[in-house]
Amino acid sequence: MPNIQMIVAEGLSDQQKEKLIDALTAATVQAIDAPIDSIRVWLSEVPAKHFGVAGQSLAALAAQQPAVEQ
Repeated sequence: MPNIQMIVAEGLSDQQKEKLIDALTAATVQAIDAPIDSIRVWLSEVPAKHFGVAGQSLAALAAQQPAVEQ
């Protein structure tokens, strides 16, 4: 039984999470021919201030970005 755990920064919509779960499941079926009913996917969300890239948290990186005008 394949088990997939993915850690993501908070902020994905429910629709994006559903698409991600579907894509991870489909990739596993294709890659190892696992029965779809045997695949389990866990998404764990962490706050942006607890998720780091290149030595900075995502929250700090976002704060450095210029504001986007609408």
